[in-house]
Amino acid sequence: MTREETIKSLKSRKKFLESIISFCRKKLASAPEGRVATSCSNGVAQFYFYNNCKGKRKYLSDKVLIEKLVSKEYFSKLLSCAENELKHITRFLDGISKTPVEEIYKSFPEAKRKLIAPPCIDNDTFAKQWIEADYPTLDFKINEEYISNDGERYRSKSELLIANALKEAGVPFRYECRLDLKGYGPVYPDFTVLNKRTRNVFYHEHLGMMEKPDYIIKNLQKINAYEKNGFMQGKQLILTFESEHVNFDMNIINKIIKEFYL
Repeated sequence: MTREETIKSLKSRKKFLESIISFCRKKLASAPEGRVATSCSNGVAQFYFYNNCKGKRKYLSDKVLIEKLVSKEYFSKLLSCAENELKHITRFLDGISKTPVEEIYKSFPEAKRKLIAPPCIDNDTFAKQWIEADYPTLDFKINEEYISNDGERYRSKSELLIANALKEAGVPFRYECRLDLKGYGPVYPDFTVLNKRTRNVFYHEHLGMMEKPDYIIKNLQKINAYEKNGFMQGKQLILTFESEHVNFDMNIINKIIKEFYL
């Protein structure tokens, strides 16, 4: 969970606790005096009324009063617990620094940043370093490429469209970055995608020739290898499809970007 998500979650919890406290106070405002205790005689529950002032007990048979006193005890304990939790959450939210520790490094001039080995960095710096890092990839053959406006090469028109959509959304990615799968060997996912906000990495495979039986078998084997290595579909592994009879759909790509990559 990111810092922002933690703060959002705590604010939501704070609002919930405030509603519980308000509800408890309304219930307790009309609660009767005293308290009730229980004991068991021959397997039968017995209730005793205690007066808060005198401290003496007497047998209680009034079921309506018993229920009100038990409810009073419950709402009193609930109120105390909620107030205690709210106090600590409020103290945390009031005390948390407006500047995340990850942002401190970025606040230094670049000349000084070069001399620092920070233990934590902001998401933008992390993504920039991730993008700029070298990674093993595949070579291109002649007449096998589609060139984007920024000069990057892709093997298919659909992959070019996906890359453009990722760039437009500001999503960092690596194209055909090598990934070693135990028991299978190296694979080169079409897109290795970084969610800059969570720093989670996704492997996006676009299967664009699903009309070919050999292609299907080969990719089913690869998908199984992904999952055996812990990369599950719909979690770390994202799959999109296309064939001669099923057109490429950019609406699906945009939904995936919104759901997983942002």
